Amino acid sequence: MNNYQRPHSPFEDTAVQRLRRMGLTTEDGAPEQDAMSVFSTIFAGQFFDDLCNYYQDDEQVREVVTQFFQTAEQADSRQKFLLICLQYDGIYRDLPDPVWWISGSPDFAVLFADGFLAHLKRLAENTQ
Repeated sequence: MNNYQRPHSPFEDTAVQRLRRMGLTTEDGAPEQDAMSVFSTIFAGQFFDDLCNYYQDDEQVREVVTQFFQTAEQADSRQKFLLICLQYDGIYRDLPDPVWWISGSPDFAVLFADGFLAHLKRLAENTQ
């Protein structure tokens, strides 16, 4: 048996190949805009559900989301990605593996953060 283990870091050279296998890149390795839009929407929806499950009170969810957006408004796009990661930590959830794999690629992380926040905002507005 071969005991070879693949590197588990989004900052390794293999991360680009992993993003390509996920369908998140164009042929030249740039972010695939449509795929990234769907990707961020899916994870924002899942995160919103996780928030609702964690707090089980609509008012608390609104407060958390409002505070999150207030902080995000002051942040640049890279900081927004880090804020998203902190929100997962705040409800004791692991960052989903596909999101982890884009963290080492700033162009992908920026697109993800912007799309994630936009969809999360729509979800929060529709539940009030």
